[in-house]
Amino acid sequence: MTFLSLLLITKIAITALLVALPFLLGPQARLEAATGLSAKRPIFFRLYGVAITALLVGYGFGIPSAEHQQLPWGVVMMGLVSNTGAALLLLSSAKPRSMNFWLGSFFALIALALAASAVAPGLALSKAW
Repeated sequence: MTFLSLLLITKIAITALLVALPFLLGPQARLEAATGLSAKRPIFFRLYGVAITALLVGYGFGIPSAEHQQLPWGVVMMGLVSNTGAALLLLSSAKPRSMNFWLGSFFALIALALAASAVAPGLALSKAW
């Protein structure tokens, strides 16, 4: 398994657990409290959960390429834009040690790792074990 594959699997698992599933299945009142948004119906939150899930599917398609020693440039660039944007937005409004701070920090680390993958694809595609 390559380092990039491990990065993508980590990104998929943590984001699915902490972002996609709560927005797909969480109670509307809790999502409103967490986001500071109100909605007449939960469809707004569910659509966001679907959009995040679609991104995670995109990340998943990068794993076979990485395992075949080919850098999935589209996946890396998608992830770089998505994670950098999310990190900037979350960290700019986060209180220290809040969930937004930890999620923003996680997304920033993913963005940095993806940037490193783009700069040093040989290292990203090397076997982790």
